Parts: sequence; C-alpha cells; structure tokens
Amino acid sequence: MERLNIALIGAGRRGAGAHLPVIAKMSEAFRLVAICDRDEATAQRYASEHRCKAYTSVVDLVANERLDIADVVVPADGHHAICCYLMEHGIHVLVETPIAITLPLADLMIETAQRNDVKLEIAENYYREPQERLKSLVIAQGHIGKVSRLHRIFREGGYHGMRVLRVRAGGNPTSVWSVTHTSDVVPHTDQMKRHHAQENWTLSVLTFENDVLAVMAYSNVIHARSMGRGQTGIWQVDGTKGTIVDDAVFLVPPDELEKGAIATAYTPQRTTEKVNGVEVLQALELGLPDGKLIWENPYRRFGVTEWQVSIADELWSIACAVWENGEPDYGAEAGRLDQEMNIGQHESALRDRKTITFPLASPTQWEQQAHEKFVAKYGCDPFDIERLVEVFFPRV
Repeated sequence: MERLNIALIGAGRRGAGAHLPVIAKMSEAFRLVAICDRDEATAQRYASEHRCKAYTSVVDLVANERLDIADVVVPADGHHAICCYLMEHGIHVLVETPIAITLPLADLMIETAQRNDVKLEIAENYYREPQERLKSLVIAQGHIGKVSRLHRIFREGGYHGMRVLRVRAGGNPTSVWSVTHTSDVVPHTDQMKRHHAQENWTLSVLTFENDVLAVMAYSNVIHARSMGRGQTGIWQVDGTKGTIVDDAVFLVPPDELEKGAIATAYTPQRTTEKVNGVEVLQALELGLPDGKLIWENPYRRFGVTEWQVSIADELWSIACAVWENGEPDYGAEAGRLDQEMNIGQHESALRDRKTITFPLASPTQWEQQAHEKFVAKYGCDPFDIERLVEVFFPRV
C-alpha cells in the first residue's frame, strides 16, 4: 500500500498533543508533509520538529502541496468550512468531533464529500477505546443477554456520550427528554487548558427503537474532571442476564439465581509488550464461565500507547477507505446521527423539557440560535465557505 501524504490542520491541544504523535508513529501508512496553524510560531515549531513544511493558511497549503488526506483538528465552528474547502479540492478528510455544530452544516459536508467522491471520517474516539471494544464483544456474544438500560452518570457525555450510548443500545434513537441547570463556579483552567466560569449541566433520558432506555448526566466541568466533578461516576449497561459496570462484567451463576442472585465480577487482564521502547497493549483478556474473550490490539506494531489506540484507529480508518475506495469505519452519516442526538437534548431543554422525537425537524430552534451566534461571532453567514476558510477560529 502506497504511503499517503497527510497534513495536520490545527496544532493546538488536541492536534499537536494527541493526533500528531500518532501520525508520526504510523509512518508505514502516512507521509507527514505539512502542518498548518493560524499561529505562525506554532506551525513553525511543530513543522521543524517533524521535518515538514509549515503553513498558516489552508488556501496556501492546498495550493502548494499534493495531499491525499487532511487531519482537521480545529475548533468545531470551523469544521464545515475547512473540510468543504479541502473536499472541493479532492482531498480526503479526517475531522475531529463533532462533525459540525448543526445538522445543515453537517449535511453540507456530506453532500460536498459525495459530489467530489472523497472520503470523510469523523475522529470519534470513545467507542474505539480498547475497553469499549472488549465490551462490544461481551454484548455481541450475548453474555449479559439483551441490553435493556444504560446509565452514564458523571462521565464524559455530550456528543461522545451519545455515540457510546447508541453503540451499547444497538439501535437508533427514537426520543430524548432533557433538563439543564447552569450555575457559577470559581473561574478556573482545567488540565486541558480550557477555561470555565460556569457549569452547564444536562440530564437526558433517551429511548431507542429496540426498547432500550438510557440516562445520561453531563456537564463541561464533569468532562474536565475539575473541581472534584466526575471523580466518581457510573457507566453501567444492564442486560437480561447480567451487567457491565465500568470495565467489570457481572454474571450470576445458575445455582445462585434462586438464592439471592449475587453476581460474580469478571475483570479484564492486560498483556503488554515493549515496542520501540514503549509499553504497548498487546491484548485484553476476559475470562468468563463460557470461555475466554480476547481483544487483540491491531496497532501494537506502531508503538502507540493504550491511550493512543483510538486515534490510530481513526487514522487507519480513513487510510483504508482511501486505499480500498471503501467506506470509513465510522463515517459521516454516523457522525451526523450522533450529533443529531446531541442537538435533540439541547432542543428538549430549550423547549421547556419537551420530549423530542427523532429524526429532528431541522433546523431546530437550538440550531437557528447557533447560526445567529455564529454570525455575531464571525461576522458572516456560516455557509460562506470562501470567507470562512481564512477565519481564525479561537481555541477554547
């Protein structure tokens, strides 16, 4: 397979801190040709470290480099504009989450990808984590029976939470009901250099087409794990035969069913190996009464850490889609659906806790307000791609 020319667009906290080190390790698949960031010093710094070219303009980048793929890691406000510009020039795109801030903008991206026959993948990482992959095996093989309820409390939520809930539900959403609460907090900066002066908390109840119910509570401060929020949380999947709590699988031995139904907890074991001096996850093994489940890390040869596996999976997904002229593992349509669920919970709260059914009648009131805020912030219509591609989207 021919190596693919790739450029990183956006070298901030997520771009330089998470994506760039993994791209560098996956030299078997990628040739890093450029780094583009609106801050010239940032672009020059990382380009010098990785011996590639530096750009501050996406327009100049496209004009001067032959790119196969662009890894777009800019703030969400800029996703649609930058991606559409790239795709109009025949460049395949991996873009960070969410796909776009509203569904009309997501639809513009999907239409642009289809019209230009390019691949569009979304860098959703939560369901790609090794532990989540192992849980998928547990559920797919029927060890906890049919999934009935999901609880995701004081864990990362929002768009990411919606994706994980939909994977665990094994079906598409039918409705959402939400309540929000805003409170002041002491102004502070979290570990990811994000600033908070308010906590925006949301409780959502979702139903799915296969009679699964999900409950999720989330806030920006919980996501940041700052001020003690999110130190203790619940991520629980209830099935007809057992439960998954965080990473442990709870199953009741048959002879205990009429004697208290006390479950036995089964926890996965890690095997690791050294690759290029890095401690790398080799496999997760879960011993259950019916046998052993094993998830093997397909990216260990690259020397990525366990935390980096999901990012390697995103990058490998877009690479394979290009090589094989196939579809990405996750894809833009799935990214749109998960963002639709996220927007649905905001719409419910905005409309005084009204139950919102899917699919949404777009644009929603929440999306209309989002477009109005966009115009006020950037001084132009969100659909003005030509103008927006050169706009600075401030990091948050």
